[in-house]
Formats: sequence, C-alpha cells, structure tokens
Amino acid sequence: MYACGPTPRPRVAILGRMAAPASLLDEIARTFRSPFAPGIVRELAAVDGFLEHVWPQVAESVDTAGYLGSALYMVDMALDAVEAVYEPVLTRESLLEGGLAEPDLAGVEATLDLFHWLQPQLLLLLAALAEAQERPRVGGQGRAEPRAPSPRSEAHLATPIALAAPRTPPLPEVIAALGLSEPPELYRAVARWPRYLVPAWDELQHLVAYPDFRRRGRALYYYARSGSRFLARPLAADAGALRAAGLDDAAIARANTIVDAALPALATMMMHCCAMRAGLGIRQREVVTQA
Repeated sequence: MYACGPTPRPRVAILGRMAAPASLLDEIARTFRSPFAPGIVRELAAVDGFLEHVWPQVAESVDTAGYLGSALYMVDMALDAVEAVYEPVLTRESLLEGGLAEPDLAGVEATLDLFHWLQPQLLLLLAALAEAQERPRVGGQGRAEPRAPSPRSEAHLATPIALAAPRTPPLPEVIAALGLSEPPELYRAVARWPRYLVPAWDELQHLVAYPDFRRRGRALYYYARSGSRFLARPLAADAGALRAAGLDDAAIARANTIVDAALPALATMMMHCCAMRAGLGIRQREVVTQA
C-alpha cells in the first residue's frame, strides 16, 4: 500500500525505474488537482524522455477551464448511461446499518469525488496522446482561459488517498470480472473501506453484462479522441517528433502501448465511479442541466 496525504508535494510510490524526475510528477498531479500522480502517469514516466517532451506541450491546455469542462461533460455522459441500466439496492442507510462508520462514509465520498474529476481529465490526455500517434499536430482549437480556483478542487488536493494491496478482497474478483491484469486505482482507493466496497461490488460486478453500459464506455473513448482537437495549444508527439526529442523506437512503442491499453479501461472506470456515486445517492450533473 502507498498513501498520499494533503501535502504540497504528494508522496508517490516509485515502482521500478523512474525516468521522469519527481518534480515533474508533482507538477502533473497539481495541474490535475490531484494529491497523487496517477498510475498511468507513473507508467509513462518510466519511458525515458517521454513525459519531458509531452508534458510541457499539454500542461497549459490541461490547466484551462475548457479542458475541465470537457472532462466534466463526459462524466455527465457516463451518468446518463449508468442511470439507464443501474438502479442501486445499496443505500447510505444500508451501509451505515452494515457497520460503515459515518467518517468512513465521508472518506468514501471524498475519494469518489476526486476520481470523478481526475479520471475524465486523464482520459482526455491519453486520447490526445493516442491521436498524436497518427498526426503531426493535435489540438490548438481550444481557448486558453485558465481554470478558476474552487473549494472543490482544493478539497481534492487535500484528500488523503491510500491504495490497498492488489490482493485485498474483493480486488481479485474485480480483476477477473473486468478482464484486467491488475485492479484499477479507483477500486484500490476505496478498498481501504471493505464495509463499503464488498457490498458495493456485489452490485457493480453485474454492470459489465449490460450492452448499453459497454457502448457508453466506448462512446466516451471516441468522444475523448475527437475532443483532443480542443487542446488550447497544439501537441506534436508522433514518432518523428519523439525521435527528434531523443526517444528511440523501443521507447516510442512502449509509450504508445501504455496509452492504448489504458484508454478503454479508464473510460470504463469513469462509468464505475458514476455508479458508485449513484449508489450513495449522488446524481447531480456537472455540466448538463436536465429539463
């Protein structure tokens, strides 16, 4: 397990060789308003020179109001699909009756709110990187208006995150049901509260059986890729640009593999996060107002 608390420079678990400096990982985390550097960022950091070339090109775009707005529009898309197929039996009351303490329930809610904002931002970034594999330039059509500070984003930065060990129950079941090689960080983050996750997983494990749920996950992936043109600043990260930055073909292939593998799983986790929040009665839209 590793933990990240409300510190200005979040602690990060370093797994294997880390090419990018810790200061760059901290900067990326802060720009996403996250108290920790997500796993996909750490994976890309292990590709020597990749983040050092890519991040300065996208940092300003990620820090814009338009980027956050696009990300939050996608979570509204995810919630629409979740509500179409999932009617939770789980409630806040049943969780408390099952022994989950009020402070722990508040911790679950804070953790889910962080991932609710973080995951779609990561999806947009990865989608832009995927588009950049095939084009000499991506983006440049968005507005450069910076994000305004908000109490919610400040709360996210102060949210302590601890990732449970991958074998913590029911994480092995999550891996098998979702067809992944390791449990997603969303599930590892809430696994620290087994009195929440065990009953929640009893319901969530069935979501993968719904075709509408799977279709919306794919739609999020394609929406994110099409939305990459709205980066405020253009991104050049095709093979030619990466070679010019000093990356060899093996490093370029590794970075592309990491991005391509993470995209569909991240879109699915956006759906699961919305479902978790719906099970706690949290169904407010972020951008789209219902009639």
